[in-house]
Amino acid sequence: MNRPTPMLRLTPEAAGALQHQYTKATTELMDLTRFRKEFDRQLAPLVGNEALRKLHKDTKNALLLADLAKEAA
Repeated sequence: MNRPTPMLRLTPEAAGALQHQYTKATTELMDLTRFRKEFDRQLAPLVGNEALRKLHKDTKNALLLADLAKEAA
């Protein structure tokens, strides 16, 4: 049986603080994404596209392995 999820009620101060945290996190994420794209753009000619793809793949696998080990612990 599905029940509607109750609405979350916040005070104006709490809503403002939450909006500020959201804006800050979104800005930081956009900055990091911009940095990574520029870093990759500059790194590709130095090491080659294939090496860059391998580096991305190895990094992704290392992070997945770390998450798996953390979950198993």
